[in-house]
Amino acid sequence: MLKKLLLYTCSFMLTLAVSSQELRDNFYVKVLSEELNRNIQRLSLPDLGKPFLISYKLRNMVSQTIRAERGRIVTPFPGPAATKTASVKLLVGDYHRNFDYLFDDGSYIMLPDENNSDELRRLLWLETDRAYKATAQQYNATMAALKRVTVDQKELDLDDLTKIHTGVKDFGSLPVVTAASTEHWSPLLQKLSAMFVSYPQITSSSCYLTINHAEEYLVSSEGAVIRRPVSQVVLTIAASMPGNDGSNIFETYNDYVTRLDELPDYKILEDTTRALIRRMLERDKAPKFEGSYLGPVLFEGEALANLISGFFRYSLGVNRKSILYPDNNTTFYEDKIGQKLIASGLTLTALPHLKTYDGRHTTGAFDVDYNGVVPPDTLELIREGVLKSLLNGRTPTRKFEAPGGFAFGERTYSAGVLRLTADTVAPINDMKKELVKAAKEEGLPYAYIVRDVNVSYGQAPYLYRIDTATLREEMLTGFKFTSLNMRSLRRFIIAADQMHLWNQPLYSVICPQSMVIGEIELEAENSVVKAKPIIVSNPLLDKKPGKTKQQKKH
Repeated sequence: MLKKLLLYTCSFMLTLAVSSQELRDNFYVKVLSEELNRNIQRLSLPDLGKPFLISYKLRNMVSQTIRAERGRIVTPFPGPAATKTASVKLLVGDYHRNFDYLFDDGSYIMLPDENNSDELRRLLWLETDRAYKATAQQYNATMAALKRVTVDQKELDLDDLTKIHTGVKDFGSLPVVTAASTEHWSPLLQKLSAMFVSYPQITSSSCYLTINHAEEYLVSSEGAVIRRPVSQVVLTIAASMPGNDGSNIFETYNDYVTRLDELPDYKILEDTTRALIRRMLERDKAPKFEGSYLGPVLFEGEALANLISGFFRYSLGVNRKSILYPDNNTTFYEDKIGQKLIASGLTLTALPHLKTYDGRHTTGAFDVDYNGVVPPDTLELIREGVLKSLLNGRTPTRKFEAPGGFAFGERTYSAGVLRLTADTVAPINDMKKELVKAAKEEGLPYAYIVRDVNVSYGQAPYLYRIDTATLREEMLTGFKFTSLNMRSLRRFIIAADQMHLWNQPLYSVICPQSMVIGEIELEAENSVVKAKPIIVSNPLLDKKPGKTKQQKKH
């Protein structure tokens, strides 16, 4: 048994060594490594100091878009297109003081399509030179400014950047999309887009498939050599029309996946398109919301997932306090660790490595973060309503000194996959009853339901008023939410007992199918500015003129 274990261990280590060497021999890795080593050794100017860290990122992406409108393919170049970009990160000073968290000098440069090592190195050399001069001058100016202010010694004692040891990691190469896997989508999109032709009042519509597959490289003077694949596929159905009241009615359906075979079949997409059209026409005839409302609201489906994403996606990351500038408009959640943020019945967890859920792939999972750091399998952010932790990267703070592995960019963090669970649940089919029950307890004659809508795209939510006596539903328009934010979840009442995965661009939310939240405030939309209507009437809605004598002869 021990002999087998030793053989397995030796075989595994040999495989890792071969894989590491193969990655080091990769064309892009060799180009990045050679130019990085040359610059880290030779870059220097009098009174500006030498860089102590350089990292190069290269993104090799292949994109393809197929777009159809009113039954026709309108994409000028339906074939795949390749693009390459690179970025340079350069720091002067040392790990203790470099002001990395204060400034973001990162920029992307376009690289040629051809794999010409001399040209790639020339472009990297020019960008590295620019980054060095800008960063070194900025470092000197900031050091001088620091002498003119008094700073809390505890903040001064913090390092500006945490050391990391990443090594060589190969998570895979550029995903390949074959012509056979996309060829059937052109006629399918044509059929879907043709469904809008029968509704001339819908003035703009399109159905399109976008595929973005990439491989990302990271090479740094700290020894990082990393390659990872990135796959994004999105199917979009979009339409808009002028409303009778002068407003613009539009709706966008998006389905985000990582592989083409996970997209819905034509029958489901056909039903989805019909429902989209039906809701738009219904909204145009719907009465206006009047007065105001403060009470329970039922959020269903994508509306709830987008609500959760909006509350937590960008808020629960660490913020380093500036030693130069006031932070009057910044919320430092680090100071709120241990405090209650939302209802006691809710728990929020980051699951960055979760690649599948309920048989579907997540779009947000990642192996390493923006800096090449491996995140933990799970991180409990909020437990039973109380803030327990935050997302962080390489910038140390008083309570988060170690790198967390959640950096999404130079100044942003991402959980990748975010899961919200509730301890008070009911069968999904009883959620409307729970809403009515909550409204009756407050003596309200009506309650409201917000249904599937992508509010992150600026769409007006679909609001339905339900009569608590008759359970009759009615769509309403012309309303707005007031003070809808993370604190609204303090009034959580009950959630559906079924969980669901909702994918977004490079982010995934796992949450209940629906949730009742109390004390949601609604008001009538009181905008006095509207777009001017189209002056000449829609020719497709005009009566067709009778045939002329010339036409009759033919």
